[in-house]
Amino acid sequence: MLAMVKGPVFDHLFLGVGAMKAGTTWIYDALHRHPDIHFCREKEIHYFFARHLNPDILSDKARMRRAKAYLAFDPEVSAPKVLQKRVRWTANWLDGPVDDDWFNNLFLHRGDARWVAEFSNLTALLPEQAWADLHARTGKLRVIYTLREPLDRLWSHVRFHLKMQKASAKLEEWSLDELEDHIRHGGDYLDHSNYVAAIARMQAALPRDCLRVDFFDRIPADPTGFIADIVRFLDLPPDDLPGDVIGRVVNPSPPRAMPDGLAERFADDVAAQVEGLKDLGLTPPRSWG
Repeated sequence: MLAMVKGPVFDHLFLGVGAMKAGTTWIYDALHRHPDIHFCREKEIHYFFARHLNPDILSDKARMRRAKAYLAFDPEVSAPKVLQKRVRWTANWLDGPVDDDWFNNLFLHRGDARWVAEFSNLTALLPEQAWADLHARTGKLRVIYTLREPLDRLWSHVRFHLKMQKASAKLEEWSLDELEDHIRHGGDYLDHSNYVAAIARMQAALPRDCLRVDFFDRIPADPTGFIADIVRFLDLPPDDLPGDVIGRVVNPSPPRAMPDGLAERFADDVAAQVEGLKDLGLTPPRSWG
């Protein structure tokens, strides 16, 4: 007897994988309105990072901490049907085990949308084999990876991370040596800065038509064209981008000038990324230097 061939676990899966602080939240803000793209209540599920690298990020306690915000409502203004949908979705979020079925169940309100979407910068850190495994489990996979000038991205990431940690004051206290040590050894800043390694892992595992690499510089220069290119990448009909989205700044890092000398400390890191991208057949914007 022939074994039954199982179909794909995911049908049309669209992933925004970063880079961190390179416009992913703005892209989400523009695309979540498209009727053929469905994001669930949590933009950054981090499921594939949890599956392949760190399951603790979606542990029971971690999901319960995040669920607090999902269930908050004002009885004076909230509509019962909207709250019912939110409660049902949150029940699925808190269900287990955290596996492919769990992920799919987060999109219970998908309706007729062709694509389900998750935007998580952590997904860019997946190893090559994880990408190959994901592609094998997906009927149609599309991935977008947006790059920002490496030093600008790095400095924005540092400011944003310290803001989230309520530790922005450290930027006033640290010497240049201490700041460099924090960046090189105090987190995953350089992992997210390594565009070349991330693209190489994805290119090795995914067919060419699955991956779109673009540049953050295009967003302020041509926001409507940038989004239109993504919509075409997904083989979707065009959809008007609301005027209030075009100039919106979302999820900003606190404004602060880069300290003197920091650019010189990371000049070799930046040059390695620029040259590595060229080796991969990509042409960084002239503004990158």
